[in-house]
Amino acid sequence: MNSLHVNRLTLRAADRVLIADLTQTFAPGEMWCIAGPNGAGKTTLISALAGLSKDASDAISLDGRSLDDWRSNDLARRRALMPQAAHDAFSATVLDTVMLNRFPHLTGWGWESDADRAAAHAALEALGLASFASRDVQSLSGGERQRVSLAATLCQDAPLLLLDEPLSHLDLHHQIDCLEVLSEWIEANNRSVIFSCHDLNLARRFATHALLLDGAGGTSAGRVRDVLTPERASVAFGYPLTLIEQDGHEALVPVMRSIPR
Repeated sequence: MNSLHVNRLTLRAADRVLIADLTQTFAPGEMWCIAGPNGAGKTTLISALAGLSKDASDAISLDGRSLDDWRSNDLARRRALMPQAAHDAFSATVLDTVMLNRFPHLTGWGWESDADRAAAHAALEALGLASFASRDVQSLSGGERQRVSLAATLCQDAPLLLLDEPLSHLDLHHQIDCLEVLSEWIEANNRSVIFSCHDLNLARRFATHALLLDGAGGTSAGRVRDVLTPERASVAFGYPLTLIEQDGHEALVPVMRSIPR
């Protein structure tokens, strides 16, 4: 299994440069967090890495092949994308919704096999959703629907997961549960996860690497604790942060500015 490689990638929004001349390799066994302020280009970058930006595809290669050279079905078996939000126009059970992500693996007449159903049930079980299998997705809360989306992405069984804000709508307990599931999935299979996240402390705890965007084209990349530092994060987010430590634990927190009386 090879890597996802970006070579001199530049991404823009209208006349604004979001990411300038980025070169980076994302290797198997790594969990990358993409962090940065709102509008910095996190979603745009994840979409480009998934092959959804034709203007950027020639700067990105997967397993040594340009994204332009991949057939869509082959690419879907190699990488799975979880978008920021799911829109359920029609009623469907949670199990059927998760099963949709098995489409790249279907053969013949396109009927699901026992293996496809087993993969869906295993993904639901991993995220504590086994009892939700017969529920209607339109009856779920935002957090429950988010966990179903992550289960569907795992069910696709791709070696690379690209997750856009997978922790949104989740309480802290379920955020940690999901990150633990992803960490175990990487360790067991030597696979890769790239996810965007606003919680720098969860990123520092679970991610192995980080890519920090400043919203003006600049990027910092490397081991997570070398990138998500008070100094670099303060510059990127435009607000002073400091690192506190207690009982062997660390946390980035905002520096409280005094309020004039």
